[in-house]
Amino acid sequence: MSNENITDVSQYLTFTLEDEIFAIDVYQVREVLDMEAITKVPQSPDFMRGVINVRGSVVPVVDLRLKFGMPHTETT
Repeated sequence: MSNENITDVSQYLTFTLEDEIFAIDVYQVREVLDMEAITKVPQSPDFMRGVINVRGSVVPVVDLRLKFGMPHTETT
């Protein structure tokens, strides 16, 4: 078999913010979680919504809309 027929295949997790589509290499994604209660962190940047508990680990929650300078919207 010739190497000319072999192509690299990449997979991405895609999501939309405003009218823009963003993608992250699936190998950089550990898991996708349902929305749950977020604990606020005092004196954190506006784009950091707070933290959640994932199986005993504290995980930061970042609002990418705010991080990218987009207007805030309610969680859906």
